[in-house]
Amino acid sequence: MDNSKIFNEAYPELLSRIKPMDLSQKLNILGIQKQGSLFIFNFFNQKLVFDGNDFFNISGADLTPAVKVVLCTYILKSPEKELENDGKLVTFREFSNAGPLFSRFTENTAKIIQTSFSNHLETLGTRCLKLGGTILTNHSYSLSVRFRALPKIPIILNFNDVDDLMPANAGFLYRDTADTYLDLQCLTITCTYLTGLLIQNF
Repeated sequence: MDNSKIFNEAYPELLSRIKPMDLSQKLNILGIQKQGSLFIFNFFNQKLVFDGNDFFNISGADLTPAVKVVLCTYILKSPEKELENDGKLVTFREFSNAGPLFSRFTENTAKIIQTSFSNHLETLGTRCLKLGGTILTNHSYSLSVRFRALPKIPIILNFNDVDDLMPANAGFLYRDTADTYLDLQCLTITCTYLTGLLIQNF
């Protein structure tokens, strides 16, 4: 069974659990906004909307089942009150039970970034900025960028370009509180989605 079919089958049940919820009670916990009857989620610099019946892009375009599942999970797993701090930075592998998923996670994210943007540092930086990324000062890397997958899910991409001694290298960091809001599968989707945006039409 391919992933798209899995997400297509999972979404209706998740949506049925969200529809009765009063999301206006979770605005601060989720970091979302309410405009009339609509709830606005910022997802990698895109505004996504929940109208009580479905999720869609603010332009009205439909979303992939995987993104809809991420949004549902973000709501359903969210804590009862705001967390007191953002937590420390960790790799995906450091989350509990992430080991079996780590190899596939790396293949679908960091390795693609390394291969695609080796010797293309400036292009990577430009694409990161277009996706709402914030360039960080980190002298350990050629480029360090913070993205917002969702308001409470920052992701940092660290990238070292190829040089005379080493090939290009990339890695992603989350806050260790990220699994309070998303399960491991959804965390992998966020980075896979970001990777897809970065290499789109490249």
